Amino acid sequence: MELIYKIDFNSTNFYFKHIIDDLIEESQVKANTAMYKGFILIICNDEQEKLEEFFTLLEQNLPLSIFLSGAKVIENFDFDAYEEIEDKDVKINLSLLTNKEIRKILKENNIDFSNDLNKIKEGGISRFETHNGLKDFFLPNKKLREEFEFKGHEVKLLITNINVISDLVEISQKDLQLLCSIERPLVKLRFKLLQNVNNEFSNTKFIYAKIADDKETVLFANALKDEGINYLLYVNDEVYQDGLKVTYNNNQNIVVHGEKGLFPKYDYTLDRKVNSSADYFEEYGSVFKSVIAQYNKRLVPTIGVYFSYESDESSIKVNLPTVGEKEIIHIPNVINSIDNCLEDIKSIDENTQRLIDNYKTKFPEYFKKEFHDKDADGFESILNLLAYVLGMKDHKEFEDIALLSNAKSGLQIDMNVVKIDNKNYLDYRRIIQSSMSYKMAGVEDTMIAYSFYESLVDFISNRVNDINKELKSFDLILCGNMFSNSIMLQKVTKELKNLNILIPKEYPLDY
Repeated sequence: MELIYKIDFNSTNFYFKHIIDDLIEESQVKANTAMYKGFILIICNDEQEKLEEFFTLLEQNLPLSIFLSGAKVIENFDFDAYEEIEDKDVKINLSLLTNKEIRKILKENNIDFSNDLNKIKEGGISRFETHNGLKDFFLPNKKLREEFEFKGHEVKLLITNINVISDLVEISQKDLQLLCSIERPLVKLRFKLLQNVNNEFSNTKFIYAKIADDKETVLFANALKDEGINYLLYVNDEVYQDGLKVTYNNNQNIVVHGEKGLFPKYDYTLDRKVNSSADYFEEYGSVFKSVIAQYNKRLVPTIGVYFSYESDESSIKVNLPTVGEKEIIHIPNVINSIDNCLEDIKSIDENTQRLIDNYKTKFPEYFKKEFHDKDADGFESILNLLAYVLGMKDHKEFEDIALLSNAKSGLQIDMNVVKIDNKNYLDYRRIIQSSMSYKMAGVEDTMIAYSFYESLVDFISNRVNDINKELKSFDLILCGNMFSNSIMLQKVTKELKNLNILIPKEYPLDY
């Protein structure tokens, strides 16, 4: 019996194919695999009973993957129309923790973690060596967490017992699938109502979480679980690569940031090995240009929105076949100074001086704390200033507060364009000024923060439609880590559904 099984796989790394090859060998079915850009074929030619046994084995043992998007039997395949890609044998930093491999690790290894466990249970920090480098582990503790964050570390959650994690956080079936996928990514989760009330886990209601991703951490996590410790906080101390942060929309899983398990990899368009996201993006000159190459859109007019929290190159832009990349609207890199920000707002008109005076009178406590110049650029600098005047810590807290909103629609935050030196810039002054006005009127922070992202979507939608009246493009590229925000991602795809929206599948949204 001949059968072709097509697995949609949005990566050209070969580890998933190797897992399938091992299952073919284990089952002794007459089959082989072939790897193509975007999919893997399993080509079978055996008795029906043998095939049924093999696909039962496949169903029970083939792990989930963040790059897996579907699978089905196909009636035929035009082998001449597609070029099979060659395995370049690039070694990546990924432990293939299938269920079988985890059982083997736990059975064959017996390590005494008593010193680490005692240190952790006493409220201390265990400095632990993983396959990816050194990490610091500790029980949820506000003081320790804030000390690490003050040093610039991001504190994340290690889940040691996935069966009880729903007691701590809100978690969907999709979140579980991502957490348990073979790449072991970080997933942003929201604490349940009565959890994290003392900010022992996080300064906000959200945290990035993951499960064990290598042999050492599997053994350590199992020892912790046996002691009744179902989760720990940790920070990367001296690691080789950042873990993958992943989100999703209705159509695909999206890598937001990170390199572990993704790089190094062989890029078949560049025809060379790329060692990191910086290596990859810098080869093309920008994230936007790299996505144009991924979707082979060099020869057609394309609109792009690259909105990044950290980058100084956020903009709405176009790519024209005969001209190249052209920026239409820039996001300004403002001075990281609250005094300068307020002076800029005062310059808008005669009413803004009175607004600022009244605001300081009503919320004097907001201006008593020091504004820390973090040498930020673009949206990060703008939202750090906005967060400060609203009494928040920074742009990360601002975003998480927006995500707490259950609103169906928000208020209109002013999103105007101002021309400076013959370039169009988003007027950051109006954003902060209108937000302050709403705050003065008693609007809650969650609504103001939500409204910012919704109004930014309206701004994108209006500008893209204006550009496209002349450009007549069919495609819109969305890239940059701001599109990991579910409010933006969902609303942009809804507002601009008339366009073919392209989001990176194989590479991250940003550096």
